[in-house]
Amino acid sequence: MKPALHPDETDRLRELHRYGILDTEREREFDELVEIASVICDAPVSVVNFIDEGRQWFKAEVGLGVRSTPLETSLCGHVILQGDFVEIPDTLEDARMADNPLCTSDPGFRFYAGAVLKGGNGLPLGTLCILDHKPRTLTDHQRKVLRVLSRHIMRELDLRLALEQEQTLRREVDHRMKNSLASVGALLSMKAMREKDAAVRHALEDASNLVRSISSLHAELHEIGGNEQVNLRSLFGRIEADLSKLLPDGVTLRITVGDDAVTPKLANALVLIVNEFVSNSIKHAFGTGSGSIRIAIAGGGKGWTILCRDDGSATEQDAQRAAAGSGLGTQVIQSLASSMGTTAFWRADGSGMELEIGFTDG
Repeated sequence: MKPALHPDETDRLRELHRYGILDTEREREFDELVEIASVICDAPVSVVNFIDEGRQWFKAEVGLGVRSTPLETSLCGHVILQGDFVEIPDTLEDARMADNPLCTSDPGFRFYAGAVLKGGNGLPLGTLCILDHKPRTLTDHQRKVLRVLSRHIMRELDLRLALEQEQTLRREVDHRMKNSLASVGALLSMKAMREKDAAVRHALEDASNLVRSISSLHAELHEIGGNEQVNLRSLFGRIEADLSKLLPDGVTLRITVGDDAVTPKLANALVLIVNEFVSNSIKHAFGTGSGSIRIAIAGGGKGWTILCRDDGSATEQDAQRAAAGSGLGTQVIQSLASSMGTTAFWRADGSGMELEIGFTDG
């Protein structure tokens, strides 16, 4: 007898698909559960299955050797229509299964027991079941084990679903934040171009550069996920492109970095150091002339160096003032170096400013 459709079949299928479990690869977590069920219940076949439209699909199985079967021959298709736990001592004495080729063949499935897997809305999705080739019954202990294992399966699926929903929400928030930062950076840049007061204009430019740099870091973190490491080449490719748009005519920027990864915390510090050095160079190094700014980040493991240079007009006295943190930008750099457990070294001889910081990613 072919299983009837559930009275709420449309909602049931929608709930099943919401879990995103269908057609996924085999996983040890589920394989171990069917192995436990098979051993405890002394059954040659045990499966975690879900009743999809037109088919029965197996997430895990012992003793079956296939991943899906047609719904027409599904035993579990009948079972999900009744109760939370179904035990059939002899399938050939059950009207629903007596003509099922899976039961009448040799050797056929003569015994069935299954705990129904229910979604968050209470509708049945499938079963954790065991099958045997001879009529029999389970002990109370074996029935309890199947029920416990079935609840464990649904807790695992519910947890995965909750994590996916949380990640989806985080991605949406990150996306909106990234767009907002980019908008703020552009707005500050526009205001700076219209501002006649030089001090105010420089402050707006600094703020715009900082927001754009943070936006680039945020975009990188958005793409990789919150707990992973940041690829420096990808990150500083964004930073170089953003900062280059803001450079005066005749001034160029080049950032050289390897294809390495660091923690988000260290990536943030590096971005801020680069931003502050570039901002200071733009304001003080070149006057109305042309020039270049070069940044090199190198290292590996835990030992790293960032070397920032411009070919402006900075003198030894300028380097001393920078080392003393006489300006806001140099104070920020000194503070960032201190937070990384190191010191910023400034050098100049009339042909440009150089900043060197050695650091660790630990």
